[in-house]
Amino acid sequence: MYGLFLIVVLVVVGGAIAFIGDRLGSKVGKKKLTIFGLRPKHTSVLVTILTGISITTMTLAVMTTVSDNVRTALFGMEKLQQTMALTETRLAAASRELENAKAEQSKTEAALATTRDDLNQLMDQRRALEERADELQRGNDMLEAAKAELMAENNNLVAKNHGLADDNAKLVDDNKHLEDRNASLTTGIQIMREGDITFRAGEVLSGGVVKCGRSPEETMNDLRMLTDIARENIARRLGDKATEQEKQIWILETDYQYASRIISESKDDMIVRIVSIGNLVRGEDVRTVLQLYRNKRVFNDGELIATRSIHVDANKDDAVDSEITRFLQEVNGIATQKGVLPDPLSGNVGLIEGEEIYNAINGLKAAHGNATIYAYAKGACEVFGPLRIKLKIIASGVIGAF
Repeated sequence: MYGLFLIVVLVVVGGAIAFIGDRLGSKVGKKKLTIFGLRPKHTSVLVTILTGISITTMTLAVMTTVSDNVRTALFGMEKLQQTMALTETRLAAASRELENAKAEQSKTEAALATTRDDLNQLMDQRRALEERADELQRGNDMLEAAKAELMAENNNLVAKNHGLADDNAKLVDDNKHLEDRNASLTTGIQIMREGDITFRAGEVLSGGVVKCGRSPEETMNDLRMLTDIARENIARRLGDKATEQEKQIWILETDYQYASRIISESKDDMIVRIVSIGNLVRGEDVRTVLQLYRNKRVFNDGELIATRSIHVDANKDDAVDSEITRFLQEVNGIATQKGVLPDPLSGNVGLIEGEEIYNAINGLKAAHGNATIYAYAKGACEVFGPLRIKLKIIASGVIGAF
């Protein structure tokens, strides 16, 4: 309605101006009026031109007054074009962003599809795990039931065990009583036989090192040789009155065969000892057993075995002798721990000359009882022994080496 009203106004105003112009032209023509000294004809033309200009001016004025678009078209076209160009630039940028967004959307949709697939797989795994959990729960329930049964059975066994423990305690008491009685009887028998005992239980009758890696026959010959040596030792112990029966050694043939096989198959030389089984009374068969030990080097020549700091009153001979004796016992224990075979009766593994002990005592006295004593291997020593010892005393600048 607003546009139609504007058209009507423009038509009316244009018609009015044209009418006025026509009337002015007619008057100028009739009265032959002139403007700016022009001829009437030219003046009429000028009036017509001015009328057209007035119509156009009035039209533009009305349009400009009532329409923002007309004002923009007449006076803001440049700015409008700049705005349009900027808008087109922004539109292009927005279009690119839209394309990028569409690309990102495509990627996102692809990732979403992948995620959905992964989710489906995870759901399948979850269902499988739930089924497995149900199976495990059922198994756990079964185990709990079995545990309850075992606990009940265990309680029964504990009760039975308590009863057996009581019975065992009674048996232990009875056994202890029997052991005491047996020890008493054994002691009595030993006392009765003490005067006629020729060899004690565990006494070594002979011993030696047998080479490994040879045939069983060669090894058996060495074992027979050790048996002959044992017979000779028995003969020396019993004297000239020893009978052939008294010199006989009783060893099972199976023991010989077993020892021969073990030594032949061994990678190390073996120590063989022929040891009496029990206390032997003169006139009885010599009952023995074979003992086997792997032979190896235990101490090298000059190797330090033990050392000890000693602080005693040098004026007290008993104190000095006791310290030397305790140190030698310590050396004996160390050698035994490292593998040197001790004598079954005495427990000793070493040999030391009396002069060594005498010089050690004098060296300790010379050091006024404050010294460090060292024990060294005097020659190489193997498991078979014996361990020969040399002593050294060092104190206050005084050195005694023996």
